[in-house]
Amino acid sequence: MKRIIAMVRSVLRDDVISALHLVEDFPGASMSEVKKVRRGIHQKHKEDQEPLSLDFPIYVRFEIICRNSLAPVIVETIRANAHTGKPGDGKIIVSSIESALRICDGKEDKEAL
Repeated sequence: MKRIIAMVRSVLRDDVISALHLVEDFPGASMSEVKKVRRGIHQKHKEDQEPLSLDFPIYVRFEIICRNSLAPVIVETIRANAHTGKPGDGKIIVSSIESALRICDGKEDKEAL
């Protein structure tokens, strides 16, 4: 099993969701709005400029647990629908899951998905 975490621009949320629903056997996802702390913001700021503005852009964080074989399809679907070609498009992280348990019926691992 794989865990996919994707951080995408909030304006592209609906595009990503619509595309994910077209993936055969899409297992569903959790989604939340998060504020992004950008890297290197202090390195670009000069002392003679206006005071540093710490604006935190809103991103959408998707979390998806899926079968190993489905992970590449989901990753590519998110990438294709979240890509603008500009800095700040986001990130996709994939990691392995040791086990899963569905609380309502006690099913485990692949059956829990």
